[in-house]
Amino acid sequence: MPSVTPDEMSPAPPRWKPILVAVLALGSLCGALFVKPVPQDPAYHRFADGRTMFGIPNFMNVASNLPFLVAGALGVCRVFSTSATFLAPWVRWPWLALTGSIVLTGIGSPYYHWDPTDATLFWDRLPMAIGFGAVLGIIVTERIDAGWGKILWAPLVLAGGGSLLFWRLGGDLRFYGLIQGWAIVLVPLMLLLFPARYTGTHHWFLILGLYGIAKIFEVGDHATYRIGECLSGHTLKHLFAGGASWFIYRHLRTREPASELNRRDAPAGGIIAP
Repeated sequence: MPSVTPDEMSPAPPRWKPILVAVLALGSLCGALFVKPVPQDPAYHRFADGRTMFGIPNFMNVASNLPFLVAGALGVCRVFSTSATFLAPWVRWPWLALTGSIVLTGIGSPYYHWDPTDATLFWDRLPMAIGFGAVLGIIVTERIDAGWGKILWAPLVLAGGGSLLFWRLGGDLRFYGLIQGWAIVLVPLMLLLFPARYTGTHHWFLILGLYGIAKIFEVGDHATYRIGECLSGHTLKHLFAGGASWFIYRHLRTREPASELNRRDAPAGGIIAP
């Protein structure tokens, strides 16, 4: 039986679907140009849990970043594993950008929380912004079109990093918010609109769900800490976002081309449709 690659396993999606994604992305970009600059709120640095433990200031917010380091390092190792499956060898690079950004978040975030200032916050957010761009590039590649993904993934990663430079140099968070919004809105939209070339789509929805919970706890930092004064919302944000990072590694570790699953389940003589 001839081999069927993930790119060959399903017909091209209706033209309106990629057009919808492009219109939403470009429309929101144009809209952001007309929004007033968004400065960093100085109150952001006033976290609920400032306890010093073992000589480490803001210990819980520092230590709760350990899951990023573990999940990110495992993910980087998986990217370079000979058993990892990709549409093409070059697709390792956006995955490396994503898993590497998780490792760097596990370094940059403790650095920031040790001494919270705008200057240290830059090193916390920079790897996250790069990760948002990498996720977008990966989903475009593996859901919409590998050719477009090859063209777009590096500019999306650079746009993520550039959005932080724009804030640091100009004091404006608009474009950091935009690229994060793209990841939160466009990724689930692409997951729903386009066929899967790999198994494990549920991992992406778990990742999005855990990240959504993390954002809720971030907003409720002080309110959460007042419940028992044990864990703050920001600490829980790190733990839930670290859980999302674990499922990124888990997805890489367990997924396989959907065509392989079809071949195993197909009756003799052909491949069943996905």
